[in-house]
Amino acid sequence: MDITSLIITFVGIIILLAIYIISRISRSKLPQVKTTRLPDLKNEDGTRFTSVLDDIPARDGSTPTTAKKTTSAPADQNPKNTQPIKEKQHILFISPNNETGLDGNLVSKVLKKNGLLLGDLDIYHYFTENKTSLFRVANGVDPWTLTKEDLHNKELAGLSIVLLTPTDIDDNEAIKLFLSVSHKLSQEMNGVLKNQLQQVFTPKDEAELLASL
Repeated sequence: MDITSLIITFVGIIILLAIYIISRISRSKLPQVKTTRLPDLKNEDGTRFTSVLDDIPARDGSTPTTAKKTTSAPADQNPKNTQPIKEKQHILFISPNNETGLDGNLVSKVLKKNGLLLGDLDIYHYFTENKTSLFRVANGVDPWTLTKEDLHNKELAGLSIVLLTPTDIDDNEAIKLFLSVSHKLSQEMNGVLKNQLQQVFTPKDEAELLASL
């Protein structure tokens, strides 16, 4: 290769390097938008739920919203008077009864045994006959997911079980099913069922939950 070709090649490399540096500088000046895979979950007083390693349950990847469901108005009633139904969030928590954590291999078996399936957001869902997710079970810590990689030969800090009402079935039946399955999961995982504040779930808590609709 002669000296002219070497010079042309060298100049070409310098130009490409300059274009790369200019493009990086230009991109750095663009507005930075931070995105997360899972939105924050907040309780009724606006407090954000954090990791289960704190004193409140973990996020499960959904954010409570105001539903647009309305009841049918009588013919002599102004439809504008109908009020939207606000979704209500019910959370239970399963914590380990030892210092090592929940056995991920056992968690996987128990969830599947009790009819839960891995689905949207890589968490487990309990589906109704209409194939809609009635309630969800999420990992207790970041990244909140319950894939095979999250469970196989792993120890979990805990699980959150989340039900949103109203549901597409009778809400009383939904709550009863939510409670029944949650108790079974906790027992079969050798865990401790707790309320939203991560205190042991008592018969009084259960009665209040049943009366909350």
